[in-house]
Order: sequence, then structure tokens, then C-alpha cells
Amino acid sequence: MTSKGENIMRTAQDERLHELTLAYMEKDFLGKKWVWTFLMLMLVGILITVFDSVLFSLLFPAAFLASNLRYQFKKRQILESYIGEELATKQWRFWIIYQVILYTIFVVLMVATMERPFWQMWLSLMLILIPLYAVCEWTFKKLQLRDDPDFVSDQEVYKNV
Repeated sequence: MTSKGENIMRTAQDERLHELTLAYMEKDFLGKKWVWTFLMLMLVGILITVFDSVLFSLLFPAAFLASNLRYQFKKRQILESYIGEELATKQWRFWIIYQVILYTIFVVLMVATMERPFWQMWLSLMLILIPLYAVCEWTFKKLQLRDDPDFVSDQEVYKNV
């Protein structure tokens, strides 16, 4: 049996989840985000082929980051109405910083492993970046839950879409 306080807190979290889901779906350009992402990735593949440079593969994460920025801006505006500008800015900065860290590590690893066979390069990237991403997400969620008990993670929003 839940108390009235838990229902109010759950309702506030559900309301925030609903608003963030709507913002994510709005960002999902005409409901076809996967098409645009696929086209961006094809463009990167064409650039790699035309210019014969693996360095263009560094654009892959940049393409994903660019496709997510519109949602992150909208998310920040929504969060400002719930938790205030200071906490929303703090969440935004932390998200940007860990995205930059992950992208920088990707670039360093890519450049360091360029001379290796393709499968070794991607295996080393995945063995380092996947656990690092998981740790960043876990840390981000723990820090945000400490400051904001109604925190809704991006994964919860993606599941709700």
C-alpha cells in the first residue's frame, strides 16, 4: 500500500517523464529519426570512401551527438520549470562534459589503433567505451538522484517512446 506522499512524488515523476517523452518525440524529426541518422551515417561512409581516410569515422559519434542536442536543449527548458535553473544547468553541464570525455577518448583510441585491422580497432573501442559509458551513466544518475528525487533518466524516456 502506498502513502499519499509516495503517490504525489510518483505523479510528479510521471508528469516529468510524460513531458520529456513528448519533447523527445517532437525532436524525433517527423517520427523518422532513424532515417536521418542512417543518412548521416551513409554520408560519413561516402566521405570515408571518397577521401580514403579512416579519420572521417570520427564523425560517427559527432553525428549521434548532433542528432540528440535538440532534445537536450528542450529537456533543459523542461527541467528548469521543475527543479530550477541552477540544477538544470548543473545536469546539462555534467551531460555535456561526459559526452565530450567519451568523444575525446573515442578520438584518441581511434587514432591510436588506426594501423591495426578493423576488427581489432573496433573491439578495443568497444571494450573501453562501453564500460566507460556505463560508469558515466551510473554516476550521472546517482548524482542527479541525490539532488532531485524525481529525476528521470534518458533511458527511461527512450523506453517510454
